[in-house]
Amino acid sequence: MRSRLVMMGDSVAGAAAAATLAGFVLRLQSSAGFADDYWLWISVTAMVYGAPGAFLIRRGRTILGWLFVAVSASAATSAFTGEYATAAAGRGWPGHLIMLWLSVWSWLPAYVIVAAVVPYWLPSGERPTGVFRPLMYLGCASVVAGSAAWALLPWQHSDDPALADSGLASPLSVAGAEALLPVCLVMVAVAALGGLASLGVRLRRAESDERGQLAWVGAGMAGTVLLLVAAQTVEARGAGVLLAASALPLPISVVLAIQRYRMWDMETVLRRGLVWALMSAEIALCYAVVVALLGDLLGRSVGAPLVAAAVVAISVAPVHRLLQRGVRRLLYGDAADPYDALGRLGATLETAAAPAEALERLAGDVARILRVPAVWVLVLDGPESRHGEELGADPVRVPLVHAGEAVGELLLTRPRAGEFRPAEARLLHVLARQAGAAAHAARLAADLDRSRRALVTARAEERRRLRRDLHDQLGPSLSAVHLQLETLRDMVATDPAGAGALADRCATWLAGAVGDVRRIVDGLGPSALDDLGLAEALRAQTAGFSRPGLAVRLRLPEEGLPPLPAATEAAVLRIVGEALANTARHARASGCDVEVELAPDALHFSVRDDGVGVTGTGAGWRVGVGLESMAEAAAQLDGKCEILAAAGGGTEVRVRLPRVEV
Repeated sequence: MRSRLVMMGDSVAGAAAAATLAGFVLRLQSSAGFADDYWLWISVTAMVYGAPGAFLIRRGRTILGWLFVAVSASAATSAFTGEYATAAAGRGWPGHLIMLWLSVWSWLPAYVIVAAVVPYWLPSGERPTGVFRPLMYLGCASVVAGSAAWALLPWQHSDDPALADSGLASPLSVAGAEALLPVCLVMVAVAALGGLASLGVRLRRAESDERGQLAWVGAGMAGTVLLLVAAQTVEARGAGVLLAASALPLPISVVLAIQRYRMWDMETVLRRGLVWALMSAEIALCYAVVVALLGDLLGRSVGAPLVAAAVVAISVAPVHRLLQRGVRRLLYGDAADPYDALGRLGATLETAAAPAEALERLAGDVARILRVPAVWVLVLDGPESRHGEELGADPVRVPLVHAGEAVGELLLTRPRAGEFRPAEARLLHVLARQAGAAAHAARLAADLDRSRRALVTARAEERRRLRRDLHDQLGPSLSAVHLQLETLRDMVATDPAGAGALADRCATWLAGAVGDVRRIVDGLGPSALDDLGLAEALRAQTAGFSRPGLAVRLRLPEEGLPPLPAATEAAVLRIVGEALANTARHARASGCDVEVELAPDALHFSVRDDGVGVTGTGAGWRVGVGLESMAEAAAQLDGKCEILAAAGGGTEVRVRLPRVEV
């Protein structure tokens, strides 16, 4: 049953479109022109209601869909029969009076259904309840009564002077039928006002997206009804203008509701309907222009129409592609052509002077491409860029990933419909991949900037420490020696024995100053590395920590250690020394093994003891500044330092540093 209804809806909508085009062709061949406002209204109405109606029937909103299809069929019937009657009168075609009679009243269902019935079923297609149900039935009755009144109206009482004075008699008329017209008008007015009231009540009770749908559709419905009512109260010429304009508000409001809230999921039918309408207009315009230009040269009856038909046939395919592209961009924005969007985004990022500027441009481009008011790009441990002010209560969150690592997050204002369309969602994830690369670059730039600042700070701190050591320790020692040497000079001749004792004290002070110099130099970099190299420095270091009760053993690669960067060698010696110091002070160990291994891409070394292990208090390794300094020394070289419980008891410091040979 449902498939039959769908087929019937498609058939009626298709027949209405065909009838409208046939009426257009007939009017094109006449001398009437296209400035008649009534003809414009009836033709536009026939075109803009048929396709949405058929689609609504397919979507299960049967009543509302059939109302739209009925409006299209009514308007198309009037458009075709009127033009056929005019052509038949001049050419002797059959059915002149029947077609004229149909054209007299077949427009009315389109007029009244839109004004007095459709509002009760918007936007969801659900049956009205309460007091609005009888008012909806009144609207349906006004369609039947009004159509009957106009169908039975004697033509001499018609409000069309040309028909009233034509002397033609209606094939089906009833005397006095004109008296029903005011009654029908009152019925239409009451039902139309009731329909607007029902929209207002539902708007007040609705929530969230339904309220937005009703607001747009209600505004369009109100505009349509007001224009239809106004068309009955002004002079004939003005009435035609208002009548033609009344066909537009409701379809436009439906388009806006679809754009903002995806009402009825009608994007597909809307896109195809717009393409079809624009194609029809292009065909008509092209045909009319060619006939007008070549009519005198080739003849208006055969030659010019044939050339016009050929021109139309040639232009259909390229114009159709152009219109499809334009309509898709109108409805979907840059999501209609993701490759173009990505190309423009890439060009924008290429011209950015810095990664932070690239993030700002990225946020603005994503907002423009996806047509959202706010986009934020947040980078882990890095900068952030905000386009727009407020994201809303529930923004869309897309993780930014580069080389399998999370580098940030992309936050966007959630669309009014709740979710992005599938094409937009796919484009968003492609854009997120581009954003991931940009976020990674910004993160690296931020890391580099932090490292640069840390290096400047470290250099300043080192200079401050060196100045303090020289001023507070070495300086006083040398000053004291200087003073004692002056005293020694004076004592040499008068007190040789005292001078000798003073010379011994000066030698002791100078030895202490030499020790201070060595300590300061070791603070700048272990001198053992410069004198001995890493392998011998490690042997000397481990030997220095060995004592009765603590045996420290060193195991180096058989092939020896290759030359390594000074920073790497200093870090190895520093970490091993700190680990041995912790073992000697806290571990209560009897043995400790230091092992160094070479890998193709890394240097591995470990310090393992058999002591009591790592604790926070009491005996054992204490987690404090020493352990933190080892981890920092490894991290500065992109390495890793782990403090582990050794197998069989004790503690193991395990370190990995990247291997860079020099």
